[in-house]
Amino acid sequence: MTVTSRGAQMLCIVSVLVGLSVISVILRVIARMKRSIRLGMDDYLCFLSVFLLIAMLIELVLWVTIGGNGSHMADLDEAVLMNFSKIFLANQFTYFVLCPAIKISIICFYRRIFTMKPFQWVSFALNALIAAWGAGIFLACALQCRPLRAYWDKSIDGHCFDGNLFFIVNQAFNVLMDFIILLLPVPMIWGLQRAWQDKLALNGVFAIGGFVCFASIYRIVVLFWIKPEDTTYTVYQAALWTHIEPSVGLICSCLPVIRGLFPRFKIPGSRRYTYAPYYVNTDVSASNFAMSSPRSPASAYFKMMEEGTISRATSDSNAPIGNQYLNPMGIAVRTDVTVSKDSASMKSQS
Repeated sequence: MTVTSRGAQMLCIVSVLVGLSVISVILRVIARMKRSIRLGMDDYLCFLSVFLLIAMLIELVLWVTIGGNGSHMADLDEAVLMNFSKIFLANQFTYFVLCPAIKISIICFYRRIFTMKPFQWVSFALNALIAAWGAGIFLACALQCRPLRAYWDKSIDGHCFDGNLFFIVNQAFNVLMDFIILLLPVPMIWGLQRAWQDKLALNGVFAIGGFVCFASIYRIVVLFWIKPEDTTYTVYQAALWTHIEPSVGLICSCLPVIRGLFPRFKIPGSRRYTYAPYYVNTDVSASNFAMSSPRSPASAYFKMMEEGTISRATSDSNAPIGNQYLNPMGIAVRTDVTVSKDSASMKSQS
């Protein structure tokens, strides 16, 4: 069947976003390799997420070509309407796995940076909650019609709950989690011993994900625009933002790591430190640093760990200084002493 203008527009927008997501994940891997940092759970979840994004794009292509997405229901035959419902259901299953994967990936990334025990417990509980909710919502999606075939085959006598209300409840949970994830690192960052300009800049790195919160909220709004009497036409905005939200979320989750590819970029406006880039070291794979209080020396270690160098040597030695010399568990002390006699003592002995 002919692709409508709405369908073509949606394919263009989503294809660009998915392409940017793929590039972001590739740059994330390059940044890890450049810094010789092993991949962690956050990276593997990003790989899963980009795979699911590509799967959603394939589903969207089928949705607008053989599923009638963007057309009025009155213009579609029964076979196309069945395809529409089948692809819609497949899209739901993919989305309900993708969103928790991205959220858990971001929290795992936080856990690699902030190793303070209270933060570790809170973040672990948050990950468990998101995973449990994701599993529950996936199961609910599989049971929304009994039998499930009744979802796309209206000739079967089945029982289905309100799908639109189901989407809204799940999206409300996503909005809540997005705001919690956005605010989660703020107390840790403001506990650093740094100028307020630097702390604000650090918060700005993580606050890029604020657009994901907007996308989540706006997706709730467009869900109310779906009309059962003409679902294939009115689902356009909801389908579009269902792809925009996770794509932007994945891109934002990769940006702090990609930032490591540009070590010479400095944040202007800070006068306290003038020799080092001002952002949390996102390259650590198993940080030993914990910020227990504003007086803790951990913030100084964070400053020294940025990009593996310190701005100014504190001795006359020309030996290179890197991460291996800044390990708080082992401090090397030089004890080389040179002893010489002065001219006065030599005369007195003669």
